[in-house]
Amino acid sequence: MIMIKNIGVIGAGSVGSVLISHLFPAYPDNFYLLATGSRAERMRKNGLSINDRTLKPAVYSDQSQNINLDLLIVAVKSYSLESVITDIRPLIQKETIILPLLNGIMATERLQSYFPDNRVLYGVMIRTDAHRTGHKVYYITPGEVQLGYAYNKPAEPEVTQVCDCLRAAGLNANIYEDMKRIQWRKWMLNTGGSQAAVEIGVECGYFEQVDEIVEIIRLCIDEIVELAKAEKVNITTEDRDDIIQFLLGYPAHKKMSMLQDVEAGRPIEIEEYAGTVIRLGEKHGIPTPANRLIYLSIEAKKKVSELKKHL
Repeated sequence: MIMIKNIGVIGAGSVGSVLISHLFPAYPDNFYLLATGSRAERMRKNGLSINDRTLKPAVYSDQSQNINLDLLIVAVKSYSLESVITDIRPLIQKETIILPLLNGIMATERLQSYFPDNRVLYGVMIRTDAHRTGHKVYYITPGEVQLGYAYNKPAEPEVTQVCDCLRAAGLNANIYEDMKRIQWRKWMLNTGGSQAAVEIGVECGYFEQVDEIVEIIRLCIDEIVELAKAEKVNITTEDRDDIIQFLLGYPAHKKMSMLQDVEAGRPIEIEEYAGTVIRLGEKHGIPTPANRLIYLSIEAKKKVSELKKHL
């Protein structure tokens, strides 16, 4: 019988902080923040600042602590996943259920390949307005956690228990029948909206005012629709149109997360968006000129910026 008692989260950025702010108060004696090295020491000393409230959950950094995690939520940036896998390998058991909440569509497969004996779910966090300012995170809307295996009809007991565990902590968590479709829809949104926002350098309010921005978004997403056919994912042009309308309804002041990262000088997840589109296009022989151009443009700007620093 599955029983979720000890819960861990790795990654204390925007998404991770929303989870921590719910899970730690709900399960104070059974919640752990996973971190190693100097990061672990800093977490122990300073805790986390979330909505100007300091939280100090227990930090799990060494297997000698002898903590058996029933659920591990991975909420790091996609470009950090490989290094994180090295950190968490000694800290989880075969019984640990892993729920990744990363952008892109590759996290579940990557984690399952590294942890073949573990149950690795699909997961998406949407509609949160969490954002990071320095070492502080702020949010008003926590958003929704969408989770499950690739297909959930019916949902397996462990999926239901993970969902119930999150709901009991006050999170809006739901199981969806076709999680691959759900994950691809989020990927479409970011590949279209985030990349266009970075390329043009604008808040979301400009999307509905400038037809050319909408066309950039549409061209990027259209390539994903073609890839979905090849990958046998249930995505159509109706999903594309729905995603575009969703983006047009964003608050005018909102900035896509990748634009926030660019402006803060942080790494960006371009490899998970245009990079993955390009690679899947090459795999299936499908042209991806829109995403290739976006990828080259954003990478070129980044390299020019680095070069200018040394002038």
